[in-house]
Amino acid sequence: MIKLSEWERENFAASSHTPELTVIFPSREIYFSPELLHIMRLTADTCPKTLDQWYELCHPEDHAKTSQLERIIYGHENYFSLTRKLYCGDGYYRNFRLDIAIQRYPDGRPAKITGSETLALSAWLDSADEGDLIECRDDNGRVKVLEAVRVQGVMTLKDTGEIDDMRRENERLRREIQRRIFAAQPDTVTLPENYEKETAIRSSINDTINAALNVLTGNNQLKALRRSLDETAITIGIAGLTSSGKSSFMNALLGERIIPEQTRATTNIPILCREGEYRAAKVYYQDGRSELIDSRKLTAGYVKNIASESHNPENRAGISRIELTIPGALIPEGICFVDTPGFDALAGSGGAALRNILPELDMMIYITPVRARLKGADYEYLTAITRMNDKIAFVLSQIDLERDDTEAGRVIHSAHDKILADIQAIRRDVRKFLGRDVDVIPVSAKTALENFYSRKSEQWVNSNIEDVIKYIMPLTENTYTRALMLRAGRVLKIVQGVIDRREVSGSSRWRLQDVAEKLRVILRSGESLPGIPKGYSFAESVITPDNNSKNLLSSLLTSMREREFRTKFYGLDALNGSRRIILLGAERHQSMKLFSRLAHNLMSEYLPEGEASAREWLCSGYTVPFGCVMLPVITPGDTVLIAPSNANITAKNYDWHKLFRDYVPVVSVDLARVDSGLSDLANSPYITGLALSSWVLAFGNAGMFDTRQIDLVSQVPKRVNEFIEINGLKPPDFFIYENYKIF
Repeated sequence: MIKLSEWERENFAASSHTPELTVIFPSREIYFSPELLHIMRLTADTCPKTLDQWYELCHPEDHAKTSQLERIIYGHENYFSLTRKLYCGDGYYRNFRLDIAIQRYPDGRPAKITGSETLALSAWLDSADEGDLIECRDDNGRVKVLEAVRVQGVMTLKDTGEIDDMRRENERLRREIQRRIFAAQPDTVTLPENYEKETAIRSSINDTINAALNVLTGNNQLKALRRSLDETAITIGIAGLTSSGKSSFMNALLGERIIPEQTRATTNIPILCREGEYRAAKVYYQDGRSELIDSRKLTAGYVKNIASESHNPENRAGISRIELTIPGALIPEGICFVDTPGFDALAGSGGAALRNILPELDMMIYITPVRARLKGADYEYLTAITRMNDKIAFVLSQIDLERDDTEAGRVIHSAHDKILADIQAIRRDVRKFLGRDVDVIPVSAKTALENFYSRKSEQWVNSNIEDVIKYIMPLTENTYTRALMLRAGRVLKIVQGVIDRREVSGSSRWRLQDVAEKLRVILRSGESLPGIPKGYSFAESVITPDNNSKNLLSSLLTSMREREFRTKFYGLDALNGSRRIILLGAERHQSMKLFSRLAHNLMSEYLPEGEASAREWLCSGYTVPFGCVMLPVITPGDTVLIAPSNANITAKNYDWHKLFRDYVPVVSVDLARVDSGLSDLANSPYITGLALSSWVLAFGNAGMFDTRQIDLVSQVPKRVNEFIEINGLKPPDFFIYENYKIF
């Protein structure tokens, strides 16, 4: 039997610079050259190991060609060529041309196959007719549509996008010329609104920082904050672990792949991005120099190369940061996004880079990929961030990777539901870690980038990238004033932290206390400025619901940011101060989840739901009206009865009117299935008891709705009101919550 010799194995696997492959029989083992692995976007770990695994990469439409190749191998031919589509490591099918030579034993059996796989654009052109189109991707990931054309009898390719690009550029230039020609020219320079007040605030903050530095000499955080006072834009840092999708997210905002992705070359260098009139890049060096890059050179490869140079030990004047200005970027005026170092850079010079940039950031967006729960490294990174800045929101990236789980042609778990589960998991984990709620926006940067110039397409809308921009839009009002207030708050946090930790004493401590009081005066003075909400909370500035409204929609808006869960629940008018409730519903597990929330997220192992009979009642409290399975007591004085599900309530003739006089009924309905929930309620054995009693309609599963999806539940009040009128019930109080539990 012919085998791959050690010499062949070492030389073929280590030094081949052509896209070659070798197959050994009868084991059918297959070996790929590094060049072929590179072309197919595979690694030594992910590449096929056998001929059969190699066949699995073939596109389903080309399986007949795979069968033909198998017949050739066990036939009598020694040379063969084949063109078909293969699945590559980046998730795309590409045309490849296979050319092989088959070595055989004397009896005709195959012994070894040697050959090459080449991208088959030329092969496609050989068989194409004039006018045929083919899609391919360039090195920057942009989709190109090429057309086969005949020039002087020779078939060649034409980029159909070039003409469209030229037409769009001509239209843009024409509009720009018209705007400049016909724009009114002011006689005098007009200063921005609030210019004098902003100048005064900036001067005051600068004075407090200088006073603090007189005590805390060499504090780099305060020095960074002093530098940030000159930045008139709100700076939003994009943070996350390496490979979490930070650079892809930034490129989706810019509309082009200009920040290198899947590379550690720029790990230690912050890249600042903003929308502007001119395409430009400015490189700042650690020795104080700066360099303006020609826009024609501004590519992902160039950015990667200049960033790599900063890692050269011989280059003592490395790059401190890169600032990009991209016309047409999806970045509002007055906002600057900053691509921060990945977490794996913290051990090296990246740690210093992060410490230097964090004080200058007014807000953080933390990127975490789909299917990846927060890990210890995430919490360590979040700890480093929140020491300086607690204004943080989350983006769930790469949602395009999620797929429906099907079984026998039926969807078992939809991609939508799995994404919602990821969002709730992030909210739950962060709430446990930070002790507060955060907003999570699911985004597909890949889909957004591919459809950047198709803003009305379904793919663009489903990418959710505009939801991030809508989320931060409230920050664009009185931007510089707001930015100064946020920076003053961070200065106060540093100074107050030193005071609280008693790191200084005597006159130094007194001087810092004076600085802290001056900062509080500055912050209070900003409350009267237009566009600055009291408290300077980013979450409050984005979502400002009417907390006094009693309708369902306002309840939905406030519930997902409600921190005092029990206070909110027991403050309902329907309870009227009562601490005795009975939980009802079509499914008892909905009631159990509400009970778990009221019990401060009681661990599930303490709830005997699995041990109790489906027909048994459960009770948490010291006063039990009839035989129940006992649950842990939430709070002395509280009594919670949990009924079986509607279908499992026995035929025993309960006096529901009397029961509801002693216990306030709380009926759980899944917010995602309102119609079926109301239908179940109409057929419940206790519906007549709701006609005379004050009661609560509790909607679970609210975590799948937010302000961007409010239209999905806008019809719920109408449905509930119609249901109440038809069944002659007393109007209920609404209580809306998420079904998660924190363990």
